[in-house]
This record gives sequence, C-alpha cells and structure tokens, in this order.
Amino acid sequence: MKKRWIAMSLTIVCLAGVGYYLYPVSETDNTLPVITASIGTIEKQAVAVGQIVPAHSVQIKSQIEGIVGEVYHQEGDNVEVGTPLFKIRPNPTPARLTQAMTELMASEAELESSQIQLDNLKRLVVQKIVPENYGQYIEAKAKVKRAIADLQQKQQNLDLIRSGESSIGTSKLTSTIFAPISGTVLNLKVEVGEPIISTESSQSATEMMSLADMKDMIFKGSVSEHDAAQLHVGMPVTLTLAPYSDQELTGILKKVAVQSEKLNATTSNKNQSFDNGFEVEVGDIQFPEGITIRSGFSATAQITLKKAESVTTIPERVLQFEGETPEVLVADESKQGFHTKPVKLGLSDGINVEVISGLSDGDEIVDSSMMGGPNV
Repeated sequence: MKKRWIAMSLTIVCLAGVGYYLYPVSETDNTLPVITASIGTIEKQAVAVGQIVPAHSVQIKSQIEGIVGEVYHQEGDNVEVGTPLFKIRPNPTPARLTQAMTELMASEAELESSQIQLDNLKRLVVQKIVPENYGQYIEAKAKVKRAIADLQQKQQNLDLIRSGESSIGTSKLTSTIFAPISGTVLNLKVEVGEPIISTESSQSATEMMSLADMKDMIFKGSVSEHDAAQLHVGMPVTLTLAPYSDQELTGILKKVAVQSEKLNATTSNKNQSFDNGFEVEVGDIQFPEGITIRSGFSATAQITLKKAESVTTIPERVLQFEGETPEVLVADESKQGFHTKPVKLGLSDGINVEVISGLSDGDEIVDSSMMGGPNV
C-alpha cells in the first residue's frame, strides 16, 4: 500500500512538471524603458584636424651653385641669426670658367685701349691744343671709368666662380651661408659633397635646411564649409595633441581662410564630397610645462560655435517625427503605457538636444529606441 502511494506521488509530480513546461504561466512584463529629462549644457562645436607647426619657418637655399663643402649644424641644433650654416665650394664647368677668363681678358684689353686714348687727349689739353671741356676728352674719361668698372665686375665674377669669395668695395661676397633667423634646425637635407642648384638657376633651387622658432608654435588645420561660415577671429579654442591625449590645451583662433584650399583642386573621383575645406590657424596656445613639443604633432581643435547652459535636455535618439514636428513618448498609466507629445527643440550637439518647450526637468519619457518603435 505504501509503495502504491509513493508511486502515485511520483506520477503526480512528473505530470505537474510536464504541464508546467508545456503550459507555462503567461506573464507579460509591461515595464517600458524610461529616461528622465534633465538639466544640462549643450554645445555646438566645429572640429578642425591638423598639426602643430612653427608660426615662422624659413627654407635655406644657396645663391651660388656648387658642392656642399662644410655643414656646421645638424638637426635639433639651436642657432642665432648670423650663425654660419654651410660652406659652398664652387664647381664651375670648364666652359663657364673659360668664358669668365675670356671676358676678363677682353675687359683688360678694353681698359688698356681706353686709357691710351685718354692719355693722348690729355697731352693735347696740357699743350692747350684742345680745351678741357672738349667733347672727345670728356667721353674718353667716361669710357675709362666704364672700362674699370667692367674689369672689376669681370674679376669678381671670376673670383666667385673659382673660390666663391669676392669683394665689392667694403662689402665681401662669400660662399658661406648664414642663418637668416634665430631658431632650431628642423631638418637637414644635404650632406658634404652633394651638388646643389642655386636660386639664380632656371630650375628649382635645392632646399638645404629648414629653420624655425620653436618657441612660437601654432595649430594649422581645416574645417568644413558649414563650420567656416560661423567662425570668426578671436574665438576660444580647445586643443588635444595626439601624443598627450589626456591633456586639453587652450588657444585663440587667429585666422580663417577666405578661400577654400580645395578651390582649384582637380580630381576624377566621382564620389568626391562637395564640402570644401577652409584652413584655420590657432595661436596663443598654452602648452603645459614639462611636455616636449615637436613640429608636426597631430592635433584636434574644438571651437565652440554656440552654447546653451542650464537647459532641459534629452537624447536625440528618443525623438520621433510626425511630418516635421518632433515628438516624444510620455509615460502614463494607460494600457499602452505612453502617449505622444510634441516638443519644440533648440540647440543640438548630435547626441543630446535642448528642449525649449513641451518637457520639463524630471519628466519621464519612453526610450523608443530600446523598444524598436512606438508600436512594438
């Protein structure tokens, strides 16, 4: 008898378990995802991507052609204005050297002939045969002066071709290149023994070195045309450098380009954006002490265009639109659990948006983005 009751009990338990799994109790969780409108700050910002570079830099090029004879400074060296940077050793072609020597000899012959003519006329003046204001005598003296000047010029030219050194009056011409500004050597692009092209050549002159004042650094980047239309000089800027992403720097917008840098760009890319970039410059950057700044550091600049403080804000994702009218789902005690309510919007930063009217701080709204839509 006891065994029979045990068997019946086990049977009932098994049937109850099967029934539970086959016919579970229907429970519907009617809890909706709700968020609360809150007081916050909305900022609309223009973002520029670019680099940190010196405000003033110069390229060093030679005025005479030749071969690099000496290099006096390397990358990273600090130099003062007037410091020797390079010594250029002239390397004229045989034809050019021959031409210079020939021109010098021709000038010597012209001076000698002019001097003989002047001496002959001078004797006539001394003998009172012709007056001192005699036209040929005056012209002969001028001709000698021109011949002397031409001879000096030809001699200086030959000296420069041969050695790179010459003198004009109290001025000395030299093949040594001096620093035009005080600064830091950014790069060195030539080595001893390398031939260079001068600025007098019809070809592009050889860039030998770049100098820059590393104490005056600026940000150079570009913004979209939509942002450029709202920028003006003097706006405050927040900068973030790639090597120091955890530190925010401040600066002042110093320049907004009048013309797009892509205005004259040509491309065959059919998918090219119509949004033209406009160059901006940020100066007066406050660099924290103890960090190393190098030319070319990547940086991002954020320029505040508009700002709304202490306003009611909600995430943009909860918005729905009836035509062009924005709406939100306000939680209530109805069977559906919510109803729609139109709102008037203000400034947006792309994530959150200002609510001008329709909601107040603390109002609960349904997060429809978590529901798959209002009808779900």
